[in-house]
Amino acid sequence: MKKIVMIFVLGGLAFYGFPMVPGYSGARSLSLGYASTAFNYDINSIFINPAILSSVNYSLSGYQYQTSYLDYKNFQEDLSDILEYNLKEFENINAEDKTTLFSKLEDLYQSKVGMYGFLSNIPGYISRGYGLSISFINTAIVNPVIPGEDSIFNKEVSEITNADIAALKMNFLGLKYKQISLSYAMKVYSSIHMGISLHYLNGKITEFTGSIVDDIFTPEAEAKDYLEHGWGNAQDKFSKFIADLGFNVDLGRYFKAGLMMKNIGAAKIETPLRKITIPKRMTAGLAFRPNAQWGIYLDMDLKKLDLLYDGQDMQPISFGIEKGFFKNKFFVRVGMLSDLAEKYFIGKKSNALYGLGVGFNMKKIIVDLAVGIDNDGTIKNLAVSGFIIVK
Repeated sequence: MKKIVMIFVLGGLAFYGFPMVPGYSGARSLSLGYASTAFNYDINSIFINPAILSSVNYSLSGYQYQTSYLDYKNFQEDLSDILEYNLKEFENINAEDKTTLFSKLEDLYQSKVGMYGFLSNIPGYISRGYGLSISFINTAIVNPVIPGEDSIFNKEVSEITNADIAALKMNFLGLKYKQISLSYAMKVYSSIHMGISLHYLNGKITEFTGSIVDDIFTPEAEAKDYLEHGWGNAQDKFSKFIADLGFNVDLGRYFKAGLMMKNIGAAKIETPLRKITIPKRMTAGLAFRPNAQWGIYLDMDLKKLDLLYDGQDMQPISFGIEKGFFKNKFFVRVGMLSDLAEKYFIGKKSNALYGLGVGFNMKKIIVDLAVGIDNDGTIKNLAVSGFIIVK
């Protein structure tokens, strides 16, 4: 029983579930603000930091369902507000409304980043030193296409035509694929562990642009609708191998450190419009566990990268805390994810996401539930994870 409780305690998940688009991996990850590169003991070590598998002394299988529909600084709400106007008949709008609408359109396109997210089902298995997962993933990114120097935003409002409005575009990048992941880990020194994960991606991809006056753009549509439109149109086949390398270090009795290097081979993937280089991410993590009930985690990307293929750099940082109750049969977790590349790190003007979740330990069965909430209190992410300790 004590071993089962300890396994349940050692649970953090990650920000790195998918090679193509940023995302968490499992309910604990979401509730901890995506933090746990240094400390995780379930199937998500395959994605977070495979070096951790070297310390595993049990076999565990599990299944996870998770969704994420994120928009950047209320992008979707601002878009819906714009779409309340009859954009196809811009020339017939009265002068005052034209000026207001023009200002809103300019702000929307200057934001540069739009919406991204995924829907995934992830079964997996780990044992001492190795892990296996076969993930089923739908994911998409929707960004405004930044207008050129001769765009409508360099014109007077009175000069703008219906054709100018129709020339405003949104870019859709969508994927539907299966990801087969294999991990192996070993101890390289008394307190240093190393692991590697190999991922084989096979599925369909698409990239296309659509006019802001197309039928998909309606005031009632949500981020979910746009993202599903993106991956729902994926039809060009692709396949790709991706490799990750991780390290885990014991720093005395209470601390652990982790380092994860994603896509060490700098894999590229082609869309119908361009060739994309998947970002080579390097993330450091620190875990502090003063006792079996408390866990404090911090993760940070070590450099700024274009993670959404839109020319804008991001540098994620995440922080999470968990507390066990009733002899660690029940856990409460909270966390926060933000971006060091942003002007505002926290508060209403930031793009921070907050995690909240609970965990249950029922003998050999572990269940975790979590949601991700934005600054307006809207639920953007949802995750359910279930694990069985085999032996």
